[in-house]
Amino acid sequence: MVLKNMLVLMDTLPQAADRLALALELAIEHGASVTGLFAAAPHLLPAKRSQDREVSDELKQLFLSRTRELGVAGNWVNVEAKTHGGMVETINYYATFADLVVVGQTEYGSKERRVDDHLPERVVLGSGKPVLIVPYAGQFSSIGKRALVAWKTGRESARTLADVLPVLKKSETVRVFEVNPNEKDVVDMERLRGYLASHQISAEVETSAITALKVGDVLLNRVADEGSDLLVMGAYAELHFGTSALGEVARHVLRHMTVPVLMSH
Repeated sequence: MVLKNMLVLMDTLPQAADRLALALELAIEHGASVTGLFAAAPHLLPAKRSQDREVSDELKQLFLSRTRELGVAGNWVNVEAKTHGGMVETINYYATFADLVVVGQTEYGSKERRVDDHLPERVVLGSGKPVLIVPYAGQFSSIGKRALVAWKTGRESARTLADVLPVLKKSETVRVFEVNPNEKDVVDMERLRGYLASHQISAEVETSAITALKVGDVLLNRVADEGSDLLVMGAYAELHFGTSALGEVARHVLRHMTVPVLMSH
């Protein structure tokens, strides 16, 4: 896969500008175009709709000025969703025409939050595209120089690894890490090293048997220990009351992440 078209969600959260800055940095690095999507949440009160329009106008001006200044091909889209579910559907529709989708982490309990609590999860599961989730805390001017790939042999990990190859090719260090592997998984890790080498990616592979901590905590601890600036992981889905939802590990990571996370399903 090549990274030539990106979609970045611009919303009413104060982190939207930082999210745009990261998306533009990636676009420059990969020679990609960027679509800025402002999908306004539905409001019954005219004052709230007016406030969203003001924010949209400000973000549009920021988007157009920054893309013009940096020489990045940009396109602005403004959509007012009729329902919160429609907001996710809108994002997933425009994701159809992108190689990568950039959204923000949910900040639970924030008074500024006027988007679906599960928006990142629903975009990961519903867009059919790799999704980069940016933490609400901290600033990230670039990603992928020190990438940690969480691995579990299967469709989701394989799909995510293929999606992230353009980023890993530009990484300084790549570490593939698996928690609690079985005997076959250890063999697969060596095959994985060879697969990445065929794409001119030099990677370290590591397995760890840990039972005292949740797998999500093990991954986040390793991110901190390695000084990683990107966590890559497959998004496994489970059925909850007949509806697909992210598995326990992915949900835990999305709640407690400290660096950008790239997921595919």
